[in-house]
Amino acid sequence: MNFGPTLKMLRKQKKLRQKDLADFLHVSRPTIAGYETKNKQPDFEKLEQLSNLFEIPIDYLITGINRTFPSLQDTRDKHYNLQLTQLVNFFDSITEKSRDDLLKYCELLLLRDRDLKKKED
Repeated sequence: MNFGPTLKMLRKQKKLRQKDLADFLHVSRPTIAGYETKNKQPDFEKLEQLSNLFEIPIDYLITGINRTFPSLQDTRDKHYNLQLTQLVNFFDSITEKSRDDLLKYCELLLLRDRDLKKKED
């Protein structure tokens, strides 16, 4: 994963708009869009500000890999983060109605998983 999808995922988790993040960094909204979609990268000072805002290490911000876990966890975390980024991108691309439907479907999946877990126990 690269910087753009990671930034977008973190921004969405904090429920920030691109404009909010731009104001925080004292840059324009198109600059944030460039970070997220055009492989543009901020300078170190901005990376440090983002790291503090999201309360994460700079290397996670750049790579999307959480290096604080043992190396065996890195593969799971990288895969998990990739899936999460794909879900965020997908969620952004669908209509509000489809988002509502998707959330309902996720609730059904959660219920199914709980039932399966009860049967295993």
